[in-house]
Amino acid sequence: MRRCSSLLLTLLCVPLPGLALAVGCGQTVIVDDPSADGGGGGEAGAPPVPTGGGGGSDPGRDPLEEYEDPGCPDTGPPVTDFACDPYDQSSGSCAPGEGCFIYVLYPDEPCGQEIYGAYCAPAGPGRQGDPCSGGSQCGAGFACVVTGSGTQCVELCALSGDDNCDPGFVCEPIDVAGMGGCL
Repeated sequence: MRRCSSLLLTLLCVPLPGLALAVGCGQTVIVDDPSADGGGGGEAGAPPVPTGGGGGSDPGRDPLEEYEDPGCPDTGPPVTDFACDPYDQSSGSCAPGEGCFIYVLYPDEPCGQEIYGAYCAPAGPGRQGDPCSGGSQCGAGFACVVTGSGTQCVELCALSGDDNCDPGFVCEPIDVAGMGGCL
């Protein structure tokens, strides 16, 4: 029986005039072969060459066409509320066992302004690259950031000058204006 089914599969894979056969993922799909009747030019089996304008099917709506500018006035400098210095964890502005953690508060209204700041909170055990679900899981001098490798603790760094990132890491901007993380 195995021999018969492999012979049948071999016969099904032989191209027939006017038909194209595609086998994959346990399904067999038979479609009209555009090269059987000329199909728009090009080599046999090649995609049809478009003729005239149009360029093919409609790719859909342009999302920028749907955007409506709320007409917000220009805002001034960012609103900040730094109760401590996130770059200087040993400044004494936080109690022992605490760290200075950065945050951003996003506005509720469309024309509102973000508030950037830092506050003292108990330091967690997380270090560079450790998974986290909030700042309380990261150590002092680190922030919980969504990265291409998942949500993890990243060391804070200065965007200008010496960033103090470990070898292999680059200081990249993060959500809090003017702050960077070693990524």
